[in-house]
This record gives sequence, C-alpha cells and structure tokens, in this order.
Amino acid sequence: MPSPRLLLIEHEASLREVLGACLGELGDWDVTTSRFIQEGILLCKKHRPDVILVDASTPEADALLLMEQLKRDSLNQAIPIVLISAKADWFTAPELHQMGFLGAISKPFNPSTLSAKIHHMMAYSASTS
Repeated sequence: MPSPRLLLIEHEASLREVLGACLGELGDWDVTTSRFIQEGILLCKKHRPDVILVDASTPEADALLLMEQLKRDSLNQAIPIVLISAKADWFTAPELHQMGFLGAISKPFNPSTLSAKIHHMMAYSASTS
C-alpha cells in the first residue's frame, strides 16, 4: 500500500526539514515540501496530496489571499488542510472548521506524535462526514 501524500508548506528552512523528516521517517508519509503558499498551490495541483500541512505564519505579503486560494483549491480537490502554529490553541475545533481547516497543531510539537495527530484528524473527519 502506498504511503499517504502530504504537502508541507513552511517558510522556515530548518523547521521545514525537521517537519519533513518527522513525517517522512517517523510517520511514513510521502512528503512534498514548499517554502511558499503560492508554490504550494501549484504543487497541490501537481501532486494531489491527501492532506496539506501549512504554517499559519508566513512572510508572504499576500498570505491571507493565498491562504484563501489554497483553501478554495483544496476544497475543490477535497484535500483537507491542517494548520501548524504557535497560536493553534487560540481556536476551537468548530472555529477552525468554520474557517475551512481540518484542525491545527501547536508549535512546539512532539515529533513522535505529529503524524498520529494528522492521521487522527483525518480519520475523525472521515467518520463524521
């Protein structure tokens, strides 16, 4: 059975590398990485990931517009989006869902449970739809 595909959008190189390794090596995901949301939108169309993990903070000037475009495109392709942010605890699950996200993961994160959290969110979402 092939590994599930995950698109990781993270602007910070060292964190992108750590997240990619955690998810790829510890979580058996097939990880595609992107530095920018705009690039992630193009990669999303090309690689058709099973889930997108995106850092909520980005240096892109038009980040909010790009995030909306990513959500629109992922919705059209039925790809759930998970936020990763130091501010993830600011939102409840219903608020995240209302904003168009599957869920959120807090930074700092536990590398050994990161993959399981994403799988759990996806399984819970599938069981409630």
